[in-house]
Amino acid sequence: MRTLLGRALGFVLFLSFVMAAPAAADMVTVAVTGQVTESDFTAIAVGSVVTGYYRYDAAAPDLHPETDDYAVYNSIALSLSFADDSTISSSDCLLYVNNNSMGSGTVDEYFVSIPYYPKTYTATGVFADLELHMSGLNRIYRGHGTGAAWDSDALPDPESVLALAPIDQSGLGFGVEADSEDLSVLNFELTDLSVVPVPGALVLAGLGLGSSGWLVRRRNRPI
Repeated sequence: MRTLLGRALGFVLFLSFVMAAPAAADMVTVAVTGQVTESDFTAIAVGSVVTGYYRYDAAAPDLHPETDDYAVYNSIALSLSFADDSTISSSDCLLYVNNNSMGSGTVDEYFVSIPYYPKTYTATGVFADLELHMSGLNRIYRGHGTGAAWDSDALPDPESVLALAPIDQSGLGFGVEADSEDLSVLNFELTDLSVVPVPGALVLAGLGLGSSGWLVRRRNRPI
């Protein structure tokens, strides 16, 4: 029995080591839920739900390490889906964390921004024939006007981001070209952010429970 128990525990520990390797452990996926507050697209009604996710490496270096007030992290993946199945996604977004910065001194901001140029995003549905406009709306945004949200430019946890009082809404701005005045706007407010569990951790938990159950059955089996 001790031999079987030792083998089972060794197997679980081996899986823990493999699945907790640094290459995978630092990736964070955050599920996004929002509600449309303004829309120039008839197929996407005000009040409809926005869903999606963004993914980043928690160990990604700050592109502006010279300051504790303003941080930029790159290579952020973002995907958003809307009520009519229209989507927009990019694997080359930027994540900004502003701590009492941006020249105002009292604003904390957190946002994932979709670059409009050069085009690194994919749009489908009602967005397919449009180009993102340089309107400043192309982001998932959360801000705190008194600067009391955090005291560094490190990546905060999603729960603290969602708890911020919004200065502006998240949204998307579309135009025929970058300098076009013909702008279609879609704004949405974040209603939930939650970290998606790492698949390996779920598999490991299942294996651990399964191993425990198997050992119990072995122990209770008549000899």
